[in-house]
Amino acid sequence: MTAMLTLAGGIGLFLLGMGLLTDGLKIAAGGALRTLLQTWTRTSVRGFAVGVLITAVVQSSSAVTVATVGFVNARLLSLRRAVWVILGTNVGTTMTGWLVALVGVKVDVGALALPLIGIGMALTLTAGERARLAGAGRSLTGFGLFFLGVGVLAAGFGGVAPSLAALTPESAGLLSIAAFVLIGALVTVLTQSSSAAIAIVLTASAGEAFALELAAAAVIGTNLGTTSTAVFAALGAGAPARRVASAHILFNLFAGAVALITLPLLLPAARELAGLALGSEDMPSTLALFHTLFNVTGVILAWPLVNRTVRWLSARFVTEDETLARPAHLDPTSLPVPSLALNALAMELARMTSLTLELVREAAGPKPVARKRLALRADGLMQLGERIREFLARLNASALPESVTAAVPDLVRTLQHLEELAGLAAEIAPDRTPPGRFGKGEAWLALQQALQACLDFDPAGMSELAFERRLKKLDRTFQSAYRDVKTELLHGVSKGELDVGAVDPALMHARRIRQICDTVLKARRRLHAWRPLASDTDPKGAEPAETASAES
Repeated sequence: MTAMLTLAGGIGLFLLGMGLLTDGLKIAAGGALRTLLQTWTRTSVRGFAVGVLITAVVQSSSAVTVATVGFVNARLLSLRRAVWVILGTNVGTTMTGWLVALVGVKVDVGALALPLIGIGMALTLTAGERARLAGAGRSLTGFGLFFLGVGVLAAGFGGVAPSLAALTPESAGLLSIAAFVLIGALVTVLTQSSSAAIAIVLTASAGEAFALELAAAAVIGTNLGTTSTAVFAALGAGAPARRVASAHILFNLFAGAVALITLPLLLPAARELAGLALGSEDMPSTLALFHTLFNVTGVILAWPLVNRTVRWLSARFVTEDETLARPAHLDPTSLPVPSLALNALAMELARMTSLTLELVREAAGPKPVARKRLALRADGLMQLGERIREFLARLNASALPESVTAAVPDLVRTLQHLEELAGLAAEIAPDRTPPGRFGKGEAWLALQQALQACLDFDPAGMSELAFERRLKKLDRTFQSAYRDVKTELLHGVSKGELDVGAVDPALMHARRIRQICDTVLKARRRLHAWRPLASDTDPKGAEPAETASAES
């Protein structure tokens, strides 16, 4: 009983130390974690290196994984770059094993841990408002508690080692390997720290509490259990986060399977290498090297599969906003031919126009619509706008004929108008009608009809003269209807028939309708000047149908 209580206390000290260490280093580093993840992961090698480095420094693959999932979910990091960071965390987390094997179980704990705790607390208490100095103090305190916890764990396992030492694969059967894999995974899930689980296993092995093969199986289990962090972080998050969690699970299962299959080869190799490189074949050093070997081997074998896995995952968990955000006409192969690229841009903007007007029509319609769904679709259209901008930037990077260059301002302004409409659609509330009898008045009905007419306006097949006449008529109609609604509402307030608090939201709704009508017509005018090409072989590029007569 005493041994079990000692083990519990050692685990508590270790987890407390890991928490202080991780939090302190994140504070001391400032925004370095965010900067590294966003700007230093542009290639696979750099992404992998960043994952290794950050995890080794903060001593927490969980912290790096949660940050990576968050950045992907916020679309600050692509799935491909995130996968390489996750692979790097698997290798970086092996640093904990080396700390335990080379320092934790071989150095006088009191001589190392207690001074670190004292110095760390002194820095924390004297830091004042210097956050980074306080963070450094917390991390030093965490290091001290880390090693103190390792010492307490070693003492605790010394009490239970005799009862576990007889447990071997030969005596317990092959199922004992699977059982220890499960134990390693379970401890990691419960502590939410593969570092803690590794430290427990290596500390137990220092006292030869159980056979080397079983300890190695538990180490493999910690790699499987650490995927729970990504799963928990992805719960309730968007599709990108679920893809990262799935990638983490797939690659860790792959590495674990490789380790189990090659266990009879890797474990003796790790023992031999430990003897050659470290001059010692003790169990902690062997297990630390085994942990590193199978993670590095897993990364090497998974390397050729990353791109294929990313493509496969990209087609999973697809949501409505991602479907909207996926361009239908922007083919990169058209970029060398400016006329073809302009045609693709015009068609994509026409598609975005239809999708945006459909969203506005639904948002402003009589039936109530879930705000969350509207916001999701609006976000998808914003993402589509970013894809169009990226395509435009790539097109502008090369020399363009004057006719194509002249189209760019109109296309950019069209895109801006459509993005504005998507934002308005997410804001407008269909139930904010004028109060009382004014909600059923002719002015309000006329404004709603004007909105519907603007949304339904399709200039396809119109001559330029007919297009301009129709545009001006729609503009006069909605402006007049808005003025009538505004006049009725303000007269109702001045006569005491309406309360100001009831009129304000209705007036705001009417203003949004006017803004939507105005923006729809501006987008139509800008895009109408640049129709998609009828032929893909026009050597001169597209010509504008007619210069827009009104500024927008």
